[in-house]
Amino acid sequence: MLTPDLEPVGTGPAVVILAKAPRPGTVKTRLTPPLTPDEAAALCACLFADTAAVAAQAVPTVIVAHEPASGRLLLEPLVKNAAHWWPQPPGDLGVRQADAFSRGFRQGYSPVLLMGADSPTLPLGSIAAAARTLEAGAADLTVVPAADGGYALLGLRAPSPGLFDAISWSTDRVYAQLIARAGLLGLRVHPLPMGHDVDHFDDLLHLHREMAGSDATRTRAPATWNWLQSYFRR
Repeated sequence: MLTPDLEPVGTGPAVVILAKAPRPGTVKTRLTPPLTPDEAAALCACLFADTAAVAAQAVPTVIVAHEPASGRLLLEPLVKNAAHWWPQPPGDLGVRQADAFSRGFRQGYSPVLLMGADSPTLPLGSIAAAARTLEAGAADLTVVPAADGGYALLGLRAPSPGLFDAISWSTDRVYAQLIARAGLLGLRVHPLPMGHDVDHFDDLLHLHREMAGSDATRTRAPATWNWLQSYFRR
């Protein structure tokens, strides 16, 4: 079920970040082991803080859709630039994404971009390009595919009911099925260069290698880099 109607409060592009409160035992569970639940929660907090900061540099409005409803208490100290805080509704990832887009458009923002809270090295240029392409009317949907078969960013120019139907979430078929759904709905899709998120330990190793070899990503995501340095120096 989508949230009730909302009054418009903003204009222009916005990024909605889907974030879970960094509570041990509830986040990044596919990284435990080898990480402990406390380590996974600390990593989750760093990834979120840096992802939100990067998004704010690319798009003027950042919104956090949080889970659970009480999770704002743990997330709010990690970010200074959120314009709105929305609790996520119950349901699968498709329901929660549909709700985030619906709320964004009903509050007056367009285009609306959606990101997870674990992509701190996503280039600013990719986020900004996703917004610009949609604002210019050159596409209806922009997407940054992820190496695991999902996506790291999704942007819509206007509401697209049904986009998240019949998607096998948490599989390597998510991106392909999303593109197929977009085609059925007649949406013009503009893919952007591949990005990465952090779900498995191999993803964490990739992130460490990427940041170790790039001054730009280390500068852009300092909390994540500090956590990685501490963990891999043990």
